[in-house]
Amino acid sequence: MFRLVQQCKVRRSLRSKISTMLYKRVIPVLLLLSLFSTAAFAGAGMCSKQKSHKGGPAAKTTLASLAEDNYDIKYLKFNLSLTDTSVYVAGNVSTTAQVVASTLSTYVFELDTTLNIDSAFINGTAVTVATAGSIRIITLPSALSAGAMFTAKIYYKGLPPGGGGGFFNGITHSVSGSGTHMVFTVSDPYVAKNWWPCKQSIPDKIDSVDMFITVPRGVVDGSNGLLVNVDTSSVAGFATYHWKTNYKIDYYLISIAVAKYSQYKSYMHFSGSSDSMLVHNFFMDTATFNPAFKPRFDSLPMIIDFYSGLFGRYPFWREKYGVCYTTLPGGMEHQTMVTIGVPNTYVIAHELCHQWFGDNVTYKTWGDTWLSEGFATFSEQLFLDHFWSPAAGKAQRQSYLSSATSNVCGRLYVDDTTSSSTLFDGTTVYAKGQAVVRMLQYAAPSDSAFFRTLRDYQTTYAQGHASTADLKAIAESYYGYSLDTFFNQWVYGYGYPIYSMSWDQVGTTVYVKLIQKRSCPSRFNNHFSTYLQLQLHCATADTFIKVYNSSDTQTYVFDWVPTMTNVYLNTDIWTLLKLTNPVVHDPKLGVGMVPLKDLKIFPNPTENNWQVENVNEGVKLALYDMEGRAVWQGLTFKGGTTIPGQKLAPGSYYLRFGDMGASVQLTHW
Repeated sequence: MFRLVQQCKVRRSLRSKISTMLYKRVIPVLLLLSLFSTAAFAGAGMCSKQKSHKGGPAAKTTLASLAEDNYDIKYLKFNLSLTDTSVYVAGNVSTTAQVVASTLSTYVFELDTTLNIDSAFINGTAVTVATAGSIRIITLPSALSAGAMFTAKIYYKGLPPGGGGGFFNGITHSVSGSGTHMVFTVSDPYVAKNWWPCKQSIPDKIDSVDMFITVPRGVVDGSNGLLVNVDTSSVAGFATYHWKTNYKIDYYLISIAVAKYSQYKSYMHFSGSSDSMLVHNFFMDTATFNPAFKPRFDSLPMIIDFYSGLFGRYPFWREKYGVCYTTLPGGMEHQTMVTIGVPNTYVIAHELCHQWFGDNVTYKTWGDTWLSEGFATFSEQLFLDHFWSPAAGKAQRQSYLSSATSNVCGRLYVDDTTSSSTLFDGTTVYAKGQAVVRMLQYAAPSDSAFFRTLRDYQTTYAQGHASTADLKAIAESYYGYSLDTFFNQWVYGYGYPIYSMSWDQVGTTVYVKLIQKRSCPSRFNNHFSTYLQLQLHCATADTFIKVYNSSDTQTYVFDWVPTMTNVYLNTDIWTLLKLTNPVVHDPKLGVGMVPLKDLKIFPNPTENNWQVENVNEGVKLALYDMEGRAVWQGLTFKGGTTIPGQKLAPGSYYLRFGDMGASVQLTHW
């Protein structure tokens, strides 16, 4: 989902002798140092190409009645009559479900009170319907036991509420700038009941859906899945569109859009394959729409193929991907047929990404909405970097960084899931969400490990649901170390780190000092342990270095030949942070520092021990895991020091020197 109101919208690198990049090459640190003067060592900085934890209000279950949990929906059949000039709806919906409770004596569903039920049937037997607000209750003719299948058919009609504009109406009528009338649905998050008798439960994906929509001749309907048939002979002056999807689908992703559309069909081919897929779009065929906007949607096959290369093949490729253009102030990721009203290309890319993150893999609870919106927002910069320019992607990241840091106590995980305003908060779920995804990429040992994580996540939880913990577990399997600290501080914690920075250069030795404070100390005053990007600047060259900030005051030491004039933090916007004070050149910064110019640590990575050489005798050493736990401490010895690693778990560690905060990252296989 993309709500318009929520958006404002060749360098060389080298590795420092205390940088914290992960490497899978066994290279002595001394060799790396010999490359610093020529700045020839590439790879130290990675290049990058708003919808049970304590605190806050109780989360909404999404169910109006817990009795809805007593059955599992297998199949839906819609048979509705609509026009393009009114949200009035009439028809019937059949729900086929299986009993999952030990016994089922009442069938409970949701339907707004503005919609009148004409009749109802359970397995073909007429039944009466009791009403308690939007909760509708049917007492079954006889109780059903666990495992039993049943079909509930509800005939209803009426004028739903809130159908004249906005976003979260359920069903909306509007008129485009060119005068085209249209009616379209958006059920997210809890307004499916405004247009059909439903069960609003995320965990209950529907196995398949048949959609029969009857509209006046000349009006066209777009919906989920494949268009099976258009019947123009059964009722004079009307046409019935039959759509069918056999992919599992959540209730809020079911949609219809009716207008005097023109249909545009094409087929795309996936790279490296002869397989093709239908792209089926519905636009207004007007002089104002087509020249300006249609070409943007015509680029969809290229974006689908691009995302397929990153996340795995488009998950619904055996049916289609399509867009229904409406006046929606943003976009909504309806499965296989999104609804878009803002034809910006990054919005188009955002909604497409949802087919993977949100539709194929849906969050288990509303609290984890960031697993959908954060990833879709992150995908905007992937699109812009690839198809426009790195500068366009960076500008998008900067905009989102400004938005995320405007909420000093923003928390990514949503505790208050009772309203759309918190579920789809622009500063947290979208802006902070995309920042956390980008930081997860930066924390990876390589870009390939990050994208393998995303592809495995899609494969493991395809057509199902996943939680933050599920994503974390997959990431850990590829990263090789625990991500407890990462998720605890960035997903469940509040705010972000605020830095001040100073530097000095003595000969070819560069010192950079960082002091960290927190934006929301009243809610989260733990140190943010995080990767950071430093940019060393001189008149002729810039060098980007990836470091790990593990304490409130930390100094980094580098060997760099060029005469330094400044240092910058987070230039490529890898990390959610603020730099509040001007960077200071402090000539006293290097006084008393441990000399590390000739430092050697080898082998790195290792399967056994590390050897440390060329450090003054008696310097304190401490080895920490990525959770900040000390796993070994000792002093340096003349002639070299051995750091034991035989009993350590495979993963990443960092070695700190003395009390100055300087550190180097080590890897154990």
